[in-house]
Amino acid sequence: MSTRAALWIRRPGAWVEIASWAALVAFVLFTIGPALLGHGTFLNTGLLNRFTPWADTFQSTTQSSNVFDSDTIDSAAPQVSLLVRLAQEGVFGAWNPYVAGGTELGGLPDSGAWSPLSLPWWVLPFSYAPGAVKLLEIVVVTVGMALLLRRWGVPRAGWPIAAIVYSASGFMVAWTNWPQTRVAAFIPLLFWAIDRAATERKLRDVVAVGVALACMLLGGFPAIVGYALFTGGIYFVARSIVALRSVRGVLVSAAIAVGGIVFGLFLSAWQLLPFAVNAANVIDFGARAQSGGGGTLGYLSLVSSWVADIANDESRGDAWSGRNPVETASFVGIAVVVLIAAALLVRPRVQRAAGIVWILLGLLALSVVLVYVGGPVLAAIRELPVFDSNPIGRMRCIVGFLAAALAGIGFGRLVEPEHLLDELRRLRSSRPLAWIGRGLVVLIVLAAAAGVAYQTRMALYSVPVPHLHELKVDVVRTAVIGALTALAIALVWFFRSRVLAAVAGVGVIAMVVVPAISSVQAWWPIAPVSTFYPSTPALKYLENHLTDQERFATAGQAGLPGSASYFQIRSLTGHTFQTQEWKQLMTAIDPDVYVTPTYSSLRPTNLPSTISSPLLDRLAVRYVISDPSAPLVGQADPSTPSTAWADLTKTNPSVDSPSNTGPINGIEFTGPPAPTNSADGMDLTVSIVADDTGKTLTSTETWVPGLGGGRAVALEGDDIPASTSWHAEITVTGQDKRVPIGTDADGKAAITVVRPKAGDDVTVAHTGDATIYELGGTDDRVRWASSQTVVQKAADRVDTLDDPATPADEVVLSKPTKHTAGGGDAELDVDSSDPNATTVDVDAEQGGWVVVEDSLQRPGWSATVDGKSTPLVAADHAGGAVWVPAGKHTVAVSYTVPGLSAGLVATIGSVLVAIVVGVLVVVLGRRRRRAGPGAEPTGSTEILD
Repeated sequence: MSTRAALWIRRPGAWVEIASWAALVAFVLFTIGPALLGHGTFLNTGLLNRFTPWADTFQSTTQSSNVFDSDTIDSAAPQVSLLVRLAQEGVFGAWNPYVAGGTELGGLPDSGAWSPLSLPWWVLPFSYAPGAVKLLEIVVVTVGMALLLRRWGVPRAGWPIAAIVYSASGFMVAWTNWPQTRVAAFIPLLFWAIDRAATERKLRDVVAVGVALACMLLGGFPAIVGYALFTGGIYFVARSIVALRSVRGVLVSAAIAVGGIVFGLFLSAWQLLPFAVNAANVIDFGARAQSGGGGTLGYLSLVSSWVADIANDESRGDAWSGRNPVETASFVGIAVVVLIAAALLVRPRVQRAAGIVWILLGLLALSVVLVYVGGPVLAAIRELPVFDSNPIGRMRCIVGFLAAALAGIGFGRLVEPEHLLDELRRLRSSRPLAWIGRGLVVLIVLAAAAGVAYQTRMALYSVPVPHLHELKVDVVRTAVIGALTALAIALVWFFRSRVLAAVAGVGVIAMVVVPAISSVQAWWPIAPVSTFYPSTPALKYLENHLTDQERFATAGQAGLPGSASYFQIRSLTGHTFQTQEWKQLMTAIDPDVYVTPTYSSLRPTNLPSTISSPLLDRLAVRYVISDPSAPLVGQADPSTPSTAWADLTKTNPSVDSPSNTGPINGIEFTGPPAPTNSADGMDLTVSIVADDTGKTLTSTETWVPGLGGGRAVALEGDDIPASTSWHAEITVTGQDKRVPIGTDADGKAAITVVRPKAGDDVTVAHTGDATIYELGGTDDRVRWASSQTVVQKAADRVDTLDDPATPADEVVLSKPTKHTAGGGDAELDVDSSDPNATTVDVDAEQGGWVVVEDSLQRPGWSATVDGKSTPLVAADHAGGAVWVPAGKHTVAVSYTVPGLSAGLVATIGSVLVAIVVGVLVVVLGRRRRRAGPGAEPTGSTEILD
């Protein structure tokens, strides 16, 4: 050990610094450590056991501790995995053909795949990548906080504290595994670069600002970038004025900062330009509009900043605030609140960055007002871009960052304080204004403490009675932690004792990191690797039976609509941005299809009627997957009322129904009057048994966590002859208590028989882990149209397509064309192996149309016939059609990312310019140094250092 290191480690403050860095390591190990060691995946795929068809595969009643991040396994991870898989095959995945008729993929930053923090997805196994991504986030946060706090003169012990607080803040925790946190992780680095630009006036800071900004823009969530630039702009103005105190200096710094922003925009232009094109043509900003001073998170969510569960049972389900906890989680901890007060109260031994605390406190106060309070200030700011189209609650990322930075400063002042007696001695010779100022600071801190206590007390009135006792205990625990933290800081401030300072410092570290770990662990469950998107019998059925010319559709959350990207199966529904034309077709099929503006899935209760929509045939839907207990499709016979109960037990697990005859799609029966669950779940088996031979005609088995109330069970029984007499046998095994089943007066199971509906051509194709219906008469996704009609009004066009009288070989065009189909047939050989294109070899008797029933009404799509460009005509409302003359021809319909070429030119150009300017800076710097200190400068080189 070197002499310098030996001397350093003998200092009592060194042990506090070691403890603070050890706390950061402990935070990582106790939260994501198991995933990093390979003992599970950090993606919450354990949540799949709540959804069909995985529930039957997992057969587990254990629930994930986070039930609110299904989007990460339904949309975010499938998109990134698809893009990476295609890249590994040597294909740039510009287009995702698997969800909602197709959507943009690699040309947009939405998935977050192009963030530098997403590198693990490209080089590591998919199940391991999420944990590595989170580790990189924490590393980037730590580096950013260290660089920023170092500039402010904060002792090193405060750096990891700030990193822990920000990494464990509500936004960074709740949005984990979405792109949002990969963007927000760079906020400290952006502020570090802004601080440099505001105070140093060096040309190199253009690069610092630009690189940090580009990393954020490539992360895929521009609203976070907007919030950061808004706050960073205010910070820049205040910081540069305080530091430089000259108009010229501020203007030079502003030029550097603006140059950095422009450089960052150019660096990320290869993604920004395509995003701008897509946003202008696909995203419905009207549905996302925000205005006025309302819509804030409210005081209850603010109190959750120091009492984590005050608004909801963390990530586990109950949310009495009326909001999704992902959108409201704000926890930083009461110790952080006390450290912020310490940053204001305790003066540093050496003042290095004047005004920083007040600037940060002002920004924190503004952010808190915008996020939690609202009013005229929010109404005015919502006139700005970004704020006018995004929920203000997502600005919690700024609240968490500012709180973390102030906590780091506060802890630094605990490590190197100006002791109170020293300050009082200094104030004796100061002007009265200094005494007044310090008095106001004390009043501000006391008022804040009173506000915290009052709001906490008021928040308890909103807590439901079943949770009230637990929350009161949490409040007491919070008060104790806050009091101990305040006591530790006060002791160090009042008394000169190195040992006391070391003990108090370690104690405060514990007050910060232990609640942080505790609050994070519920939000960040580690799932077994075996749960990472396992295949199931239902998924294998779809993979084996669907062709590239067909699609399936989801009902409810069965199959998780967005996961089709992971399994690479074409779906009608999905979780992605969708064009207005596609949405209009979808709502014509089912008015309730959109759960959110980007989440489409057929409503299970509507399925018996919507499944017969002609549009499903038109859009090449061959199968529909639904939950095994969802309402059955078909025609129900008159039901038999249940008047008694048969108790199914381990020794008597079955009950038979009265006899029936003929084909069926399933049965409905009455389960226990109250939900009856089993610790390990139960197996429900329904068999249709021939009365004369005892032969099982069809049967299905499904694992269920419990039974209660009415239950529907689909069966593959459409081929049972009309003359065959049968009865249903209902069997429950694995139960740990009796399971009552409704019966008639004779003790037979009271069932309702649901039969195939004449004319629907819908049959049950698969049962068990999921119910899959097969639709007969489905049109091909790419087909030949030998006739055409023109309908120019959108509503009339959709009605025409939804009319069963519209022939399958007729294309509905949006505008008149010079071509008219001649009525002849054609043979098509379709190649869809390239996800970005569809190639069709056509042998046509007469001229006609090749129609592609994908979501093509957006920029980027083009068509060729025999290699020559040809118009891609709007057809069937959302799709496209290509005119093909008689004879043999090759048609190609392909997608190219609009704006990508221009964006790449801008990005590459900006890199080259940065290299050239960098070389000039180095050369000019060397010449100046060679000229010596006495040389006469030829011009200002202030910004070239």
